[in-house]
Amino acid sequence: MNFKNPITFILSITALLIQTGCSSMGKSVALGTAIGAGSGAALGGIVDSGKNGQYRIRNVIIGAGVGALAGGFMGSALHESNEKDKELAVLKAKNLSRKPSEQITPSLQQPKIEAIWVESKVLGNRYVEGHYEYIITEPTRWEAP
Repeated sequence: MNFKNPITFILSITALLIQTGCSSMGKSVALGTAIGAGSGAALGGIVDSGKNGQYRIRNVIIGAGVGALAGGFMGSALHESNEKDKELAVLKAKNLSRKPSEQITPSLQQPKIEAIWVESKVLGNRYVEGHYEYIITEPTRWEAP
């Protein structure tokens, strides 16, 4: 291929180098680069090609290069976003799968109790000494954590 413009050559080389990144993100970057290159080439073909189409090939190559760069960066960004989402999901799953002893136990509210003094008295042939009787006026309830 004969590159008359050094910018076209640099963009083409850069697009190829972007694809050699981390293998785990290769599919995302490669797909983004391919889609970007195709879209850029199509837009480059539409742009003003000069008299008798003399700049059409140059425009297509530049469009493909710029589109490949943009698509590669977008593919990389989407891949990193997906990886972060996966990590958050794993952390959330670990928190949900804690052992019951590790989980936070809700606390109980104290019940409300009244103490009533009952005087000493004789009931038939029995003597009942004075004492307190305790009455629960409000039972215990769970408190929200």
